[in-house]
Amino acid sequence: MQDVPVLDNDIITELRDIMGDDFEMLVLSFQRDGEQRLAALQKALTDKDAEVLRRQAHSFKGSSGNLGAMQVATLCMTIEQHAADGDLASLPVLIDQLESAFSRACVALTAGQA
Repeated sequence: MQDVPVLDNDIITELRDIMGDDFEMLVLSFQRDGEQRLAALQKALTDKDAEVLRRQAHSFKGSSGNLGAMQVATLCMTIEQHAADGDLASLPVLIDQLESAFSRACVALTAGQA
């Protein structure tokens, strides 16, 4: 995961140019959505519901990739694949890593707004 950047600066720059002052709202929306997705992933893991895990990871992957949160998107892709394969044993560690990556992405996105 060290070779995957927290953020794709090209995507961030493009979004800032397109969104202007609304970029901050996009970041806040990403943060709220991400917190909800992480909670849903934790619940699905507790429930051992591979399909919900897969769907949540897939959706989170898309929103993260669109915003340039590359570590988050990469981990979501990995979680999605493990869930699709029914391999839930490795997911607690991956979801912990996802929570850390999400936190780093949020800090980086917020710091870039100053």
